Amino acid sequence: MDAVKEDKKDDLVQRRKEQILVAAMPIFAKYGFARTKIDQIADALNIGKGTIYRYFKDKKALFIAVFEQGCKQIHEHFAKNVHPITDPPAKIAAAVKTYFEYFDNNRDFIEIMMQVRSEFKEEHRRIFMQSYSDYIVRIQDNLRNGVKSGVFREMDVEKTADTISATLQGVLQSFYVRKIEDGSEPNEKVESLADRIDAVTQLILNGLTK
Repeated sequence: MDAVKEDKKDDLVQRRKEQILVAAMPIFAKYGFARTKIDQIADALNIGKGTIYRYFKDKKALFIAVFEQGCKQIHEHFAKNVHPITDPPAKIAAAVKTYFEYFDNNRDFIEIMMQVRSEFKEEHRRIFMQSYSDYIVRIQDNLRNGVKSGVFREMDVEKTADTISATLQGVLQSFYVRKIEDGSEPNEKVESLADRIDAVTQLILNGLTK
């Protein structure tokens, strides 16, 4: 019985943490780390700020947790939409689509990523490299499979994988710098990352295939 109660308590703690993280992301994205107040996040959840401090020791811990949660969600999207695919070109196409669609639907996270990278370089390096190491190995494995099956040309797999990753990050960075928001004029076309899926996919595959 005690074990059941403990499990329920753990579930409640996890749900409350996730609620706080969800509420915190758009506020941090809008106001930035320095100008965001814990009271703003607490007000969004209709709770006291003391409740937030029970789950996160300070504002920085909460901010970094928001970043980690976003990284975790990207991994979950790739695990669902990309990892099961075995055909090398189809896997790359799915990866590009998943990457851009995730950020199209989670634009606040782009802002969070850029803030963490500029303000908390050590934390960004630690968390990003944990994610990147798995991500880059999967790209390399897919390239090797493509070469082995005769679909892809011979290549330096490590350098090519790095270049593919840099291409995706570069497009995302460019999109962020342009900062075209959804709240444009009514008749103004809103730019999206999805608009780049086909161009980037063709650019990568045309450079890989025989």
